[in-house]
Amino acid sequence: MVYLEEWPVFMSSVQDMFFNKPNKTRYSVKYRGKDGKVRLKVTDDQECLQFMLHPSQDLEKLKTINAWFLSNMAGLTVDRNAV
Repeated sequence: MVYLEEWPVFMSSVQDMFFNKPNKTRYSVKYRGKDGKVRLKVTDDQECLQFMLHPSQDLEKLKTINAWFLSNMAGLTVDRNAV
């Protein structure tokens, strides 16, 4: 499992993973109460990408990735570089 430090690198890697294996890629969001962080985890069963968010500072990033995944999983045409 890889923790990525930079948001643009994480989103680019997530998009590559999704467009290469759209039927296998899934993501989860987990809140860790002990340190007040949110862990984003995206996997295709062969590779796993993770990113830690601070909800008080990075709420917009959480909204962005949720909207991006929901749009793509619903079959809407979304520009790969829209995020």
